[in-house]
Amino acid sequence: MQNLPLLLLSAAVASGLLYAALTPGKGQRPAPRRLTLPACLLVLAAGLTALVVPRLSQALDHTLLSQIGQHTPALLSALLGGFTHSGSAVFLTLLISLSVTWLLLRRDISNALLLALSGLGGALLVTVSKALIARPRPALWSTVELSSYSFPSGHTLGTAACAGALAIVATRRMPRWQSAWWSTALIWVVLIGLSRMTLGVHWPSDVLAGAVTGFALPLLLSQLPGCRQAA
Repeated sequence: MQNLPLLLLSAAVASGLLYAALTPGKGQRPAPRRLTLPACLLVLAAGLTALVVPRLSQALDHTLLSQIGQHTPALLSALLGGFTHSGSAVFLTLLISLSVTWLLLRRDISNALLLALSGLGGALLVTVSKALIARPRPALWSTVELSSYSFPSGHTLGTAACAGALAIVATRRMPRWQSAWWSTALIWVVLIGLSRMTLGVHWPSDVLAGAVTGFALPLLLSQLPGCRQAA
C-alpha cells in the first residue's frame, strides 16, 4: 500500500505518454533543432548526476552553500523563505489543475495534455530520482528538518517543469509575449532555487540538476504528436 501513490502516478504518466505518442500529429513535425536544447539540458543533468553519485561534487557543493549561507542578507533569506512555497507540490498541483481545467473547457486538448504530463512527469522524476540516489540533505546550519532525500531539488524541478510548460502554452496562445513568458518562468525557477539553498535544505548541484531536468521535460513533451500545437 505504501507504493500505491507511486504506482498510480507511474500509470498516469505512462498512459498520458502513450496517448500523446499515438495521437495523430498536429501542426508541423518537430525540426531536429528543436530537440537540441532539451538534449543539451539532459546531458548536463546526466553529468551532474554522475558527479553527485560518487560524491565528486561534494567539496564544491559544501563551499558554495557555505558562501550562500554566510553572505545572504537576513531580509532576503526571509523573503525567499516565503517565496519557496510557490514551488511546493500543493501550489503547483493547484496551479496546473486549474490551468488544465481552463484549457479543457476551451477544448484545447494538446496544451492541456502538455501541462498535465509536465506536472505529473516532474513529480515522478523527483520521486524516483530521490529514491535511487538517496543523497543526504545538507546540515551546515540549523534549518527545517525534512525526511526526504536531497537530489534533485523537488521544488526546483517541479517548478521548472510547470513553468516551462506554462511558458510554452502561453507562447502558443499569445506568441507576441514570448520573451515575457520565458523570462517569468526563468526568474521563478531561479528564485525557487535560491530559496532552497538559502534555507539550507539543498546543495547547489541539487538545484541545478532540478532546473535543467525540469525545463527539458516540457520541451521534449511539446514535440509529441498529441502535445504539439494544432495547425
